[in-house]
Amino acid sequence: MFEQFIKLRFIEKKPNYAFLLGFLYSLIGLISAKMIFPTSVGIMSIAFTSILLIPSLNQLLAIEENQEVREKKFSLRLLFKDHKDIFEIYIFMFFGIFSTYLFFSFVFPDVVTLSYFSPQLKVAGITGAAASAEHAFFWKILRNNLLVLVVSFFLSLVYGAGSILFINWNASVWGAVFGFMSRQSIQANDLFYGFTHILLPSFPHMFTEALSYFAAAIVGGILSKAMIREKLFSKRFHHVLTDSLIVMVLAAVLIFVAAYIETFVV
Repeated sequence: MFEQFIKLRFIEKKPNYAFLLGFLYSLIGLISAKMIFPTSVGIMSIAFTSILLIPSLNQLLAIEENQEVREKKFSLRLLFKDHKDIFEIYIFMFFGIFSTYLFFSFVFPDVVTLSYFSPQLKVAGITGAAASAEHAFFWKILRNNLLVLVVSFFLSLVYGAGSILFINWNASVWGAVFGFMSRQSIQANDLFYGFTHILLPSFPHMFTEALSYFAAAIVGGILSKAMIREKLFSKRFHHVLTDSLIVMVLAAVLIFVAAYIETFVV
């Protein structure tokens, strides 16, 4: 219903408004989960938010696929120029969702945050443990993140914008963890600890990892639309397929960089 009231062409021209889209839909998702599944708010809010976002994202991906024809020879500069707007939409949308969970995990009492967002906080606790050696930890992170990348691509390929589930989940985890830890810092009379020791050090690998998932979601969705709407061996389909393969390779490189930063730099 909401996609009927939101002018997606406007969001495509002004990608920063996707922040409001992510914030609004995740807010509605949280309220819906609290009303219908009060004992599973953390998980069900992801489901409700994803359900709200998929129709809008599918329309945006269809618009993007229509812009795939280009006469010039392929170049990376042209590739990023072709997809700059949809990447920006996903980035702003991610931070909109992130901000919703950050806000509520910060303002809610600890007992409420631990109850509502326990799945997000448990995942962060598991990934934050470094009991194994650094190199073993690096390969574990790399393997898990590559798996998420591949699954994100195939979910988008099959369901259009289906991989928004993973993007939504990552945004909720980071938002809940940063909000909760920042609240803990303030309660300990150390106002800037949460930001200087948690948010800032984690931001580089969080953002790099998120970019790779955006790439997989976008190219999977665009390729899905192209397979439905274009002839299999047409020039337009060839452009879409070429871009998709190259972006997926770049996304895999970003996954490697993010895993390195998380293991050896942070």
